[in-house]
Amino acid sequence: MKHRLFLAFTLVGILPVILFGQEENKSLLGFYPTADSISEFPPLEAELAIICQKKIGKHYVTFIGRKDEKKIFIAAVTLKPVKDIKKEISLTVNFDGVKPNVGKVSTWGYVFDRNNDGKIDYMALIGGAGAFEGKNFPDEYPVRDQHLDMQQLELFVSHCKLIFNHWADDNFDDTLDAMVHIDIDPVRDWVKRKMVIRSTKFDGKFDDVWAFIDKITEDPDTVEHTSTSVAFRPIGKLSGQITKETLMEKTAVLQLLNRAAAQCGVTKDFNKEE
Repeated sequence: MKHRLFLAFTLVGILPVILFGQEENKSLLGFYPTADSISEFPPLEAELAIICQKKIGKHYVTFIGRKDEKKIFIAAVTLKPVKDIKKEISLTVNFDGVKPNVGKVSTWGYVFDRNNDGKIDYMALIGGAGAFEGKNFPDEYPVRDQHLDMQQLELFVSHCKLIFNHWADDNFDDTLDAMVHIDIDPVRDWVKRKMVIRSTKFDGKFDDVWAFIDKITEDPDTVEHTSTSVAFRPIGKLSGQITKETLMEKTAVLQLLNRAAAQCGVTKDFNKEE
């Protein structure tokens, strides 16, 4: 697991992010709309500053907040120290021509302390950038590798945004047990839906699995799965599987961020208003 985590940091440069708030204790299902709204409408007007930076092993964990405030809402994990926030972390989608991307940083996200105990228990991590279909997506839109006319290209660009996958520790034991994860359309490279995957008994077995398109409260769609594996379509591939190991890999990120948060003194007392 450590080897895989190191490779991930090497490839992506920066991993995510923190928002410690005064939110009430909620499960993934209850808290998702809040986290999703924050990722959809980031604080672009805020002047950001590095609040604390710690080196743990080979990685630097950098906590970022608004200038002149102690509260943090962004963290980065890198192989080198973060020096220029604006150049290294982009809160909105970027484009290379008409191809969407996350900018210089290839992965980051928002992280929350839902029960206000000074530890991260919910992460909304970027999984890339792409276009989202939504409920009114036209059936006649060209499939993968077909030519797009100007109107179709404009539709694609206008539907592009950063893609976030959400990860939750719902029993607050420092181990992830629930997620909301995107699923790509089988015939075109658009996000078709989002999957809710939970281990409600906290034993690593998936016993609550379904999907939605726009709102997590809408009628659920079925998802092919077993108690140990959920089939999905990742970005740039035709098939993939979400397993207990997937949760373990993201749990390693959660625990790394919490180690750094403890060393930086990022606790509920640290975030109290003076």
